[in-house]
Amino acid sequence: MALKHFILASVAAFAAVYSASAQNNEALTFISIDRSPRVAAMAGAGSASTSSIAYSAFTNSAVLPFYGGSMEAGVAYQMWAPKGVKSSNINFGTGLKISDRFGLSVGGVYQKGEPYMTYHADGSAGKEFTPNDMLVNLGLGFLLVDNLSAGVNVRYASSTLDANTKLSTVCGDVFFLYKVLPELNVTAGVSSLGMPVKASDGTKFPIPASASLGASYKAALAPDHSVEAVLDADYFFSGHYTAALGAEYAFKDMVFVRAGYHYGNAGAALPSFLSFGAGVKFAGFSLDLAYLTLNDVIGNTLSIGLGYAF
Repeated sequence: MALKHFILASVAAFAAVYSASAQNNEALTFISIDRSPRVAAMAGAGSASTSSIAYSAFTNSAVLPFYGGSMEAGVAYQMWAPKGVKSSNINFGTGLKISDRFGLSVGGVYQKGEPYMTYHADGSAGKEFTPNDMLVNLGLGFLLVDNLSAGVNVRYASSTLDANTKLSTVCGDVFFLYKVLPELNVTAGVSSLGMPVKASDGTKFPIPASASLGASYKAALAPDHSVEAVLDADYFFSGHYTAALGAEYAFKDMVFVRAGYHYGNAGAALPSFLSFGAGVKFAGFSLDLAYLTLNDVIGNTLSIGLGYAF
């Protein structure tokens, strides 16, 4: 218990020190987009859930030691914000539980924006250019003591805005997960800590780093029915904050229905929205869908993913 209190206090102290130098204008905000269709269907909540590890390199690799299987992998396509600044991305993730105490995770994203025409200084048309973003993630999770694990993710993020402008950085996450009960998990950590990115004119912009808390509770309602409730909250060092509440109903661990609500205050990397989703799983293979709505900027966002686990 003393170890757990020391770890959580250390995370809080580091978050307070880091926030002192933060600004309100963030770059590379695509880091905050949920890549897992399962998590997206629950409005981005689920950092404490040990039911899935395929996309843990994007969020919390401390879940790896408590995963019930050995491996989970997924690939997904996402049509992001078709009513706003439209983009599309394809992403993949894999989590591997090597032993009862240790696991690895990897993930990656390639995202394309809408193409636009460039123009020369004299006003004549140049070439068409398509902005793009990229993420490459590597995660490690390990058991510290019974019921307490730690996870570390490191990622390279880059955004190419035009032929002469590319922003990039290396950032990472540090999380601890405590299994309070067999059904109840809590997690705390810091997300996307990294150096600010620098524009061509020398201006520096922070990335969307945050202090994060999460909880999950999974209950069996009957032999064939179960429900998992998840809750996440983030305080961004730019002064913004978000919170997400989601739930998943499962029938025979084969058919899933999900929903959630995400709140983001004005200026947050992800605004407020409502989400719905569903999934099916058979013989280790899975198909998952997520849909975001009730937001003028990212409404109608759709994610679809395929997965395999054993």
